[in-house]
Amino acid sequence: MQLPRVLFTSLFINLSLLVLTGACTLSEPLRTEPYEKGVIVLEAGQSGKNNASVNFITQNKKAINDIFQLVNSRALGDALHSYIEIDGKGYLVVSNNDKVEVVENSTFRSISFISKGVEQCRYMIAAPAQNGYFLKGYVSYWGSRTLSPGIAVINLTERKVIKAISVNAGPEQMALVGDQLFVANSGGAGVGNTVSVINTTTDQLVTTIAVGDVPTSIIYDPAGGLLHVLCSGRPVTTNTGRTTTAELVRINPATRQIVNRIVIGGRPITGNPSSLIFNPVNQALYFLLKGAVYETLPGATSASTDKPFLNQSFTGLGVQPLTGIIYGGYSRDSITSGVIRRFQPNGLRIDSISVGFVPTGFYFK
Repeated sequence: MQLPRVLFTSLFINLSLLVLTGACTLSEPLRTEPYEKGVIVLEAGQSGKNNASVNFITQNKKAINDIFQLVNSRALGDALHSYIEIDGKGYLVVSNNDKVEVVENSTFRSISFISKGVEQCRYMIAAPAQNGYFLKGYVSYWGSRTLSPGIAVINLTERKVIKAISVNAGPEQMALVGDQLFVANSGGAGVGNTVSVINTTTDQLVTTIAVGDVPTSIIYDPAGGLLHVLCSGRPVTTNTGRTTTAELVRINPATRQIVNRIVIGGRPITGNPSSLIFNPVNQALYFLLKGAVYETLPGATSASTDKPFLNQSFTGLGVQPLTGIIYGGYSRDSITSGVIRRFQPNGLRIDSISVGFVPTGFYFK
């Protein structure tokens, strides 16, 4: 049977299009997202200038400035404090704008933002996954005009606050161990000395642990099974002649008891250590103090300040988890562009990379 000319022509055209489409698909390169692999550099910017930014360092060490502005054609805001990625989304915690900006983590395209219930927000962390899905997150916030200090429970699907958990003043970094969330309460503008413990199943405050003055950084070391809390001590200035006691406090998360506490430097010091980080490659802890980086070990019985590990002044500190390479952000002041200095785990300097205003933090991906 002979096909009608119109039907035959139609079949021929459709077959030709199918072949051409298949050929194009086979010859096209795989799509690579621009910010899928590399280092996110957080830049707090100049306070009140609305110029917080995000710098991206590619795998070949090329720096791309202000990628949020580049992609979204608008400023990010004032005082970028921290960043985390959860299930394909990036969460930029912008403190002075009282918001958490949500982006696609591989393109940095803005999706939405959370701006209610996170006044003076500081850090964010994901709750344990349920059936393979991340459903909740937690944001620490200081509060100010309308809110008391607390932890905001975030519905990650709807991207909104569904509950507020009250804690002591100045909640900062958080660490998750099983279904327990540990929160360092710095005291905010005052002096705090506690760690709050929250059950992530019930979202209830379980207990409060007394530690040293002004706890700001908290890290969980799964190998040692302990939490390390950096207590910066009462804030002082070097010209007052006063001293303060700064401590490294270790907590057993299972018992919620303090295992031991170390006075940094072995005596009261003039200055306030900050930015405790952990290097999983050589199992070392680092912190900043008076224009230098100091090193100690998780099981050490002392934390000496006699000799710095790196005699470098940094505004931010980070460690690439797979390589152990140390990243230090340096900014001479708030009006001069900063740099990132990279070091091997043994302290040998690798290179420097120019970035934006006041680099304060890192996220490795």
